Amino acid sequence: MKNSIRHEVIAVVLSLSCLSSVWTGGQSQAGDKSQTPAEPAGSLRVKTDVPEVQVIMDDKEVGRTPLTLKPVPAGSRHLTLIKEGYEDHTQQVEIIAQKTASVFVVMKPVTTPLPELPVEFKVMHQHKFGYCVGILTVSAKSLDYKSDRDEDKFQIPIQTLKSVSRSWGPVPGMAPGGINAQTDMMACRIEAPDRAYGFLAYKDQIGEEMKVASQKTKELFDVVYRLWTDTIKTEKR
Repeated sequence: MKNSIRHEVIAVVLSLSCLSSVWTGGQSQAGDKSQTPAEPAGSLRVKTDVPEVQVIMDDKEVGRTPLTLKPVPAGSRHLTLIKEGYEDHTQQVEIIAQKTASVFVVMKPVTTPLPELPVEFKVMHQHKFGYCVGILTVSAKSLDYKSDRDEDKFQIPIQTLKSVSRSWGPVPGMAPGGINAQTDMMACRIEAPDRAYGFLAYKDQIGEEMKVASQKTKELFDVVYRLWTDTIKTEKR
């Protein structure tokens, strides 16, 4: 009787061992089959006639010219080139696997005359947490902001500005309650001695398309940047 029980136990153990080996082997083979081939990719070389041009590919900043990117997934890629004092340049580039696409761009200086000052912009003013909506009045001497609900009001003299730039990156609090777009958006950044300011301009309402807001923000940037650089040139004389 004892031998019979022992034989049954041994048979069960051997049976489980065989099942375990089969399962382990099957899992290993499945794991090998699940490995997908690498995504086809090529590379991209971007050069411009002026150095340090900001390069944005598919809505993400990737560096400044001269620039070589690799690997870049094959397919159509959207490029935006940006530099202060120059017009934005946009184009589509086709990336082919195992090949290098080359782009050379001659940047065009901004030639649009300044609007008659003062000029008003409807803006979203970025706070550390959230934002407020109001009017930014740009004159030859200063930037004057007043929110719609009077909870925020300040003046920034042009001659005190330390930098004026545009950046492509997260703007906390401005989406989805603000501009109808992803959280990555173009903002006008203004640095004064006491603090930095972020503005996103819009045409009619804060829920409009990003391409409209981006254009209005660029208009704001162009005006402030040119006033600021004119002030620097005057001070150096």
